[in-house]
Amino acid sequence: MKNMKKIILRVLMVICTAVSFFLLLTSVISLKINDTQAMGKAVINRVVADSDNPNLKDGVRFLEVSGLEQTLLKQLPKKYQVEMSYADLYRACEKYNEQGKLTPKDLNLSSKTKLEEIINEYIVKQINHKLKEKSDEVYHAISIYEYSIFVVALLFLLAAILIAFGRASASVPLAIASVGSFMALWIAANDITTVLQANVYSGLRVTLSQGVWIGLIVGLATTILWPILLKVTKEVKVKK
Repeated sequence: MKNMKKIILRVLMVICTAVSFFLLLTSVISLKINDTQAMGKAVINRVVADSDNPNLKDGVRFLEVSGLEQTLLKQLPKKYQVEMSYADLYRACEKYNEQGKLTPKDLNLSSKTKLEEIINEYIVKQINHKLKEKSDEVYHAISIYEYSIFVVALLFLLAAILIAFGRASASVPLAIASVGSFMALWIAANDITTVLQANVYSGLRVTLSQGVWIGLIVGLATTILWPILLKVTKEVKVKK
């Protein structure tokens, strides 16, 4: 009976570790825009300002005067949301290393209308421009990010193994893995928000989904509870 309780406790803690790993790896950061028409207008203005083509400027002016611009903007979805997980970001890093640039597909950007396609292309263009501006730092950061996913996976695995063997030290790799993977997503979300707000549209927001926060909470809760529960079960055994 005592051994059964021990086994159940360890299995539960291993499951919590697995849940934390799964949520932090697969939960997403979300790019959200609540006013797509305002963003569309801002992107059109930026595209025109960045272009030296007088025909493009005349064309946009004609669209404004004729009212066609507003018709095109109304075709945009009311809300715009793009989601990327830790694994998606890893794949995007791989693509950037291979090609030296990102495409809308690499960032899970899809389009149903021509205007959406233009907006997506402009977003990717600004991201690529910023990545190229700081190429040395970017390649160094990407290398760290690519290896980090394997380090995180190994730390979660190590924590699960140590829990299975009843070692209190499992809390160390679990805490590092939980906080480390959360911070990687949090930093990515903040950096993307800064770039897009400055270069595309100020109303863009990149946020962490509930799953990321739950993954962090489960990981930290397991980190704290595991050594306490282990100590309690050992003390009960000694008293008996």
